[in-house]
Amino acid sequence: MLMVSENAKQAIESIVANADMPEGAGIRIDAPDEPPAPAGSGAPLQLEVAPQPADQDQVVAQNGARVFVAPKVAPILDDKVLDVRVGEGHVEFVIRPQGQPGQPGQPDQPDATA
Repeated sequence: MLMVSENAKQAIESIVANADMPEGAGIRIDAPDEPPAPAGSGAPLQLEVAPQPADQDQVVAQNGARVFVAPKVAPILDDKVLDVRVGEGHVEFVIRPQGQPGQPGQPDQPDATA
């Protein structure tokens, strides 16, 4: 199952709070193309703030953050970690393998950027 890093948790909480969403809201991860590109291909995923999960979404409630994963991308994210990379004036969500060494919030080699 997708895991959420502490830095990603903080970013999700901030984004959801700033979007003035109801209790239980989170971010939703989906893929823009059919079928989704394999993890590691560098293909982007879509991330959006969502008030609730869509039908059939996998719900990851970890570290206090809620992430809704679309069924078509759940299998490719099953052994991954949602993390963030902080740049000048922006936060970029990244997907990296579970157990990959790296500094918190600064994964060495993300599989995909969302």
